[in-house]
Amino acid sequence: RHKSSRRLCANRHKDLADLQSASLAVLFFRWAMPTACRILSRRATAVVSRTRHKSSIIAPASSPSAPPPGFPRLPLLGSLPWFSNLSLPDGSSVQSLDEQHESWAEGTRRHGPVWRVGIPGLGKGISGDLTLCADPREFVKVLQAEGKYPYGAIQLQWPFIVWATKHGRTVGKLFTRSEDWRHIRHGMQKSILPPAAAAGYAAIIGTTGREVVLNAPLWDDAGSFMSRASFDLFAGLALGRRIRASDPRPGASLPEDERFCVDTIEALDLLPDVIQDLPSIAMSSLGLESPMMKRYFRAVSGALDYAEAQVREMLARLDAAEPLSTAEEASYLASTVRTQRAAAAAGAADALTDDEIVASVSVALVASVDTTSSIATWVLAHLAREPEVQQRLREEVAAALQQHAGSLAAVIEEELPYLKAVVRETHRLTPALVISSVKEVDADIDLAGHRIPAGSLVALENHSLQMSEALVEQPRAFRPERWLAGAVAERKGTPAELIDHPLLSAPFSAGARKCPGSRVATLEVRALIAGLVHNWRIGLVDERQATVPYRCQTTIAPTMPRLRYEPLTEESRAVAEGLPPRGGGGVCAP
Repeated sequence: RHKSSRRLCANRHKDLADLQSASLAVLFFRWAMPTACRILSRRATAVVSRTRHKSSIIAPASSPSAPPPGFPRLPLLGSLPWFSNLSLPDGSSVQSLDEQHESWAEGTRRHGPVWRVGIPGLGKGISGDLTLCADPREFVKVLQAEGKYPYGAIQLQWPFIVWATKHGRTVGKLFTRSEDWRHIRHGMQKSILPPAAAAGYAAIIGTTGREVVLNAPLWDDAGSFMSRASFDLFAGLALGRRIRASDPRPGASLPEDERFCVDTIEALDLLPDVIQDLPSIAMSSLGLESPMMKRYFRAVSGALDYAEAQVREMLARLDAAEPLSTAEEASYLASTVRTQRAAAAAGAADALTDDEIVASVSVALVASVDTTSSIATWVLAHLAREPEVQQRLREEVAAALQQHAGSLAAVIEEELPYLKAVVRETHRLTPALVISSVKEVDADIDLAGHRIPAGSLVALENHSLQMSEALVEQPRAFRPERWLAGAVAERKGTPAELIDHPLLSAPFSAGARKCPGSRVATLEVRALIAGLVHNWRIGLVDERQATVPYRCQTTIAPTMPRLRYEPLTEESRAVAEGLPPRGGGGVCAP
């Protein structure tokens, strides 16, 4: 164990040094060379326009084992100058990588299904080399070559690694590529990732979902509501208790629960900024903390201290044989404790310790918000702009609720075809993550005829193929019918069936580092959307708003327009009656 600890420490320091060096390159470009960037951008645009590839995004390479095409890469700058003025086919332009729905897809349109780019801070080496793969069939080869301790985007989160190392937190092991990671990951996923285990939480998700969707009009910003609702749903299934984060009324939630939500959201918002903050990188290299790092450390400490205290409290109650509520008995924490203690009693060497259980459940609580809330918010953005789609979905949900005696849990377990299609179409058109998986290959591989050497970072770009006019009719239109059984069957045996590949279906990564909570996150999104359309008719306050802008943090989330909620049920009418017609939160129609 002592030798393992020394190796883990060495690996952490090496990973941290690599990440800080790469991030320093990003900041050097952004902070010290704006003039050079503008000059290079003008020259780069001319070069790229002369060398643009005409091939289909799914066409194989013409020269076997040739290096992938792509944007030029410069030391320290990578390909970033080329992305500062990237012309699109419709005459518009991309000004930065933050325009992720457009920038990555344009790279694939220009260079084909496999291409290279330099993104210091994300890619490898002094140029930030990264290979993009837009063909999911080819990316399967990457997953097969990811090795025993695979790379994941989580390795880029050097501020959290610094914090966990400094404070000696067990949770830091989950951010490594080591046997410690493999051991904890294997134990934590047993009670949440398998389909049967995830389905076991449908009852508590459904019960909590019925309550939280009534709070939507209390919020002026639908995105903030979705974040808080995601907290409520996962805390309910993880701990078996309500924190009522989605109810903003005074006294609805305990102060410590509210503080946990505030700290977690602040930590997630700060993380991308800290990763690329020059003072933070420089001071961290010297063992110091910048003002931004101190804010991040305070927020992440507050969030994880709360989460760990909640987990340890229940562990103490279990040790004292205190009775638990029905919800607590059915919780992820109780299930994990029972599974791991039974394994330990049977002499299993891989059973998790209590400290490892605390770490795994705590980090799940903190990490349970971003992707779930981003997906649900994008779905709501589309439904508010598509009243006919919303009405069809409402009718499907109403019929299912009637069939199941009003049980939302039964409805979300049933996988309603149109609800599932609405979520899938949302991911196709406005994904919460365009780069849904990043891997390092352990051996030389061939992708679409291009040689990819061992040690390369390869990312799955999931957006361009699903926006291709060659595969999707009217790709910019929101049409959930594309994903119904009849439409999928019609695509069988045609090039268009490629959009049905499992790796394109959701933003939860793949392989050994796939999000362990992906299946319960899917149930949570269904509960939120089904509950919302059942209780409310939702529309835009300003119906003239043609587009929904978005922002890039740890995920891509829409900047939501103000919404109008018309109550449709007894419960929602009771909420609406307590609100002024145009004040306090979302606008309620009479």
